[in-house]
Amino acid sequence: MNEIKSGRAHAPLSEAAMAPGAQPAWPPLRQAYYAAWVLAAVQMCAQLNNGVMSLLVEPVKRDLGLTDMQMSYLLGFSTVLFYVVIGIPAARLVDRHNRKWLTAGAVLVWSGATAACGFAQNFWQFFAARFGIGAGESINGPLAYSLMADYFPPEKLPRAIAIYNVGFTGGTAISLLLGALMIHILNGLPTVTLPLLGVVRDWQFVFILNGLVGIPIALLVASIAEPKRRGLSLVQPQSSGQSAHRAATLREVFAYFLLHWRIYGPIFLGLCFTSLHMFGMAAWGAVFYMRSYGWAPATVGLYSGLLSLALAVPSLLGAIWISDWFRNRGHADANMRVLAIGFSLSAPFMILGPLMPSPLLALAMGGIGSACMLFAAPSLNAAMQIVTPNEMRGQMTALYLFTMSAIGGGLGPTYMAFLTEHVWGDPMLLRYALATSAAILFPLSAITYWSGMKPYGVRIRAMKAAGLPV
Repeated sequence: MNEIKSGRAHAPLSEAAMAPGAQPAWPPLRQAYYAAWVLAAVQMCAQLNNGVMSLLVEPVKRDLGLTDMQMSYLLGFSTVLFYVVIGIPAARLVDRHNRKWLTAGAVLVWSGATAACGFAQNFWQFFAARFGIGAGESINGPLAYSLMADYFPPEKLPRAIAIYNVGFTGGTAISLLLGALMIHILNGLPTVTLPLLGVVRDWQFVFILNGLVGIPIALLVASIAEPKRRGLSLVQPQSSGQSAHRAATLREVFAYFLLHWRIYGPIFLGLCFTSLHMFGMAAWGAVFYMRSYGWAPATVGLYSGLLSLALAVPSLLGAIWISDWFRNRGHADANMRVLAIGFSLSAPFMILGPLMPSPLLALAMGGIGSACMLFAAPSLNAAMQIVTPNEMRGQMTALYLFTMSAIGGGLGPTYMAFLTEHVWGDPMLLRYALATSAAILFPLSAITYWSGMKPYGVRIRAMKAAGLPV
């Protein structure tokens, strides 16, 4: 293959260097599945603050005197800012250091920042706390995917990522249910004035309690093992029993991306389209039910949480079944094929959901659309991990998550607020902004993923011919 210049030397991208004979043995499946469920719990913890935040938009906006646009900055840009500044360079840590302890530290950072949201008294204090959440969460995804790629052989990797995605779905569900419960319990609680901190309101106690969840999760992470690194390699092994592992430079990562742009391009571009809508929907979804149907925050949390929880297991089983079905029938492009099908099926439900005449119908349509995306999501992440060399998996995943966070998390909430205020011209017409967004972005994402099937299949067949695990 072509050479990529590093700052130190010319490192050949040798795929034969990591042929099966040079690979260390895979960890026992019991250990691997335990780690996958622990990482799912970590992801669940990360989702708690995001779900609770979506339920508390209106009280935070009211008590801090904010506009919809200012709230959109707190919902999105504040947590993405860390990615923009140092998130991608920080991901080199994933490719060089012990990933278990990095994960535990990240959990403690974002949990402490979540609790700090409970002490915020103005926009900038809240912004700083949300920035801290982004600092902790910025390497969580690269860490988790890098660990799972070294715990599971490629044919079982979609299963592991499906388990991990249960943490995403379950975390969203539990955050909504827990948020609804805490809002119900703490509703009407008298404000408390603390020295140096000022007034602490009922919704602020919700953030403080939410932040404490990270302590037992970090202890759980400490119980997993750090697996040996494996997969495609940038360097030749020094001997039959020793591989010269090093982390790739960011320059090498970009060069490898450009070398294989036909594979990575559709993955990243499709992600831009879908994340822009989904982050906007996540930020304003609860507000949509409040404004369109008159539901209270606790009601939104209860019904949305129960629906998300109900979707978790079927989505997991569906992701495993459909991926295995295509793989067993010899489709080299199985991962990209599942991805394209899932997003194609979800499009009509995501478009029509906000336009339904009743909240329960809107929930049902949105739930079906989300389920189609959820069973496709593991294939997206598995596809990227399989074709990416081990020395750059953390950084490539960081680029992927940066794209998702910068475009989706950073712009999604503001994009949806812009459609509502400046296109439809009325905050009460939020439902039409959501439908407009889905009608534009979901067809674009589906077309993009379909276009990536052929080059991905060619790449997988080439790796298989070289004796690499795919």
